Amino acid sequence: MILIIGTFGMLLMAFSIVLFIYLYQRKLIKKNLENQQIQDLLREQEMKATYALLEGQDKERKRIAAELHDNLGSILVTLNMYADTLQTKKQEDVPALAKKISEVAQLANEETRKISHNLDSGLLKHFGLEAAIKQLTEAISTARKIQFQTSILIEKISSDVGLEIYRIIQELVNNTLKHSNCSKVHLELSQVDDSLTIIYEDDGVGFKKSEIVPGMGLKNIENRVTKLDGELTIDSSPGKGSTFIIEIAQL
Repeated sequence: MILIIGTFGMLLMAFSIVLFIYLYQRKLIKKNLENQQIQDLLREQEMKATYALLEGQDKERKRIAAELHDNLGSILVTLNMYADTLQTKKQEDVPALAKKISEVAQLANEETRKISHNLDSGLLKHFGLEAAIKQLTEAISTARKIQFQTSILIEKISSDVGLEIYRIIQELVNNTLKHSNCSKVHLELSQVDDSLTIIYEDDGVGFKKSEIVPGMGLKNIENRVTKLDGELTIDSSPGKGSTFIIEIAQL
């Protein structure tokens, strides 16, 4: 009888171990699947953001090309016409014609300055960044039921810097999905002249900064912030969510 009970106990223990291993493996598989789905979604949104930025650059180039052809081009044609006429005019007509040439040349100079300014600080520098961020947060909200509150006030950001900022935000979102277990996220981008501040807050589980071991996501954020000569500040504690503040002094 004792032998039977002992055998039954060993079988029960063996079954329990097998069941534990099975459930643990299922949990790992589920977690890996969720992580893969997150990565796939983020990669898809990054591609869309890149396409949006490139599309914005292409549209802006076409607009500048049209301005060069329609505005500056017609002014230069007029200037060339006056210059040709100057060669055939009588001496007494030269001063009036020279004045016309000077006025048209000044107009060409102003048009060139305007086009140059548009190239330097127009839509080319930030087209698509705000739309890309909103597209990312809306996709995450739909897929993971997380409420995003966004406030984006940007004026002039180069496409290269814009892409770096987008990837920083993407890493922050990735960390949120993996670790925070939050229901709300507040994201704020505010630009004053050439400085930019990014505030990213969640109402998740939080963590002790002294106990956290930086993973690849956090290291990627730190590296990108360093690349932009910025500063990263993290404020978090267990049960009180997390706040990431990124300050870039010179865009």
